[in-house]
Amino acid sequence: MEPNDSHDDTAFAPAPRAGRELVAWQHNAVLSDATAVALLEAMPGPAMVLNRQRQVIGSNSQLHVMFSTAECENLIGRRPGEILGCVRATERATGCGTTPACAQCGAVQAILESLATRGRSVRECRIRTSFRTHTGARDFRVFATWAEIGGEEVVIFALMDITSEVRKRELERTLFRDVREEFSQVLDQPVGAENSAAANQEEAFRRRFGDLSARVLEQIEAHRQLMAAENGELHVVTEEVNLRELLDTHADACRASWAGRGREVWVETRGAATARTDRVQLGRVVDGLLRNALEATPEGGRVKVSATHDGDLVTISVHNAGMIPLEVQHQIFQRSFSTKNGEGRGIGTYSVKLLVERYLDGSAEFTSDAGHGTVFTVTVPDRPAERAAA
Repeated sequence: MEPNDSHDDTAFAPAPRAGRELVAWQHNAVLSDATAVALLEAMPGPAMVLNRQRQVIGSNSQLHVMFSTAECENLIGRRPGEILGCVRATERATGCGTTPACAQCGAVQAILESLATRGRSVRECRIRTSFRTHTGARDFRVFATWAEIGGEEVVIFALMDITSEVRKRELERTLFRDVREEFSQVLDQPVGAENSAAANQEEAFRRRFGDLSARVLEQIEAHRQLMAAENGELHVVTEEVNLRELLDTHADACRASWAGRGREVWVETRGAATARTDRVQLGRVVDGLLRNALEATPEGGRVKVSATHDGDLVTISVHNAGMIPLEVQHQIFQRSFSTKNGEGRGIGTYSVKLLVERYLDGSAEFTSDAGHGTVFTVTVPDRPAERAAA
């Protein structure tokens, strides 16, 4: 039996799928294999059997625990990302594994490697889900093992949820590695001849450690706010907000921060002066976008933030002249991904998208190219729905 779907619109993994009749036959072959069923149920977590087209043809009860009864009836024939709610799975009609971003997905990589080598592959996979219907991000360790059932090549695909483990690693990096790096940078900086006097040296070091403390507290507070947002603990309370005043307030704070030193921040507003929205959450969004842009801007460079109020929508854009490499663009809104060196710092753009989509009923997107630089754009409605913390 051969797949009957020849559609090949893909940027990474093969797109064709097996037809319904073939999938049904493969599913029955799995159910008829007592050893395969027993092995699936012996798995400590969710597990599934995939055909060569990466479609589910069998699953264990642990996978069903993750979904409602109605959803369980529709698992057969779908691909892992489509089942887990990955936002990439709906970007193309060909589904999971076929977008450019899928080339960075550990789950797809593990499945393809297992099929190619007829062996076992273990990888980590970060899945971004819709902030409106899920928590926004989940981390898994995935295990893909080649096998043969009913004369058909298959992959036994198991999932281990390591979201808590990954969050713990992020906090450890913030509290230990990043703090150590910040202290090293401060201590390695020369005081300078103009500060050779003891009093001047003391003042210079006091200023540096003041900056250091602010930077460390910023990172810790960012993690605290992110966890509260993911847990549904933030309130949305709307009020009349002067957009120019909001942008000026956060632009001034960013100019005075360590990230803004030696860089310009331009502010521009167009349209109605005020909008009814959540001042605190929108302010966090503006602050996050500005700080990310400033960190990506060399000294002497400029960042521009603008707000446009047109009808029932407020659009805020933050522009800097740099271009984000294409392979990085595919991961921008992923949790824990960072354009800066190292891991565990990439909560800026992820938290922006989380706040905008889950709490302000809006959208967050970006463009980046050599000719126009990078622009992050947030669009939120005037008067979003008020909601209390969950």
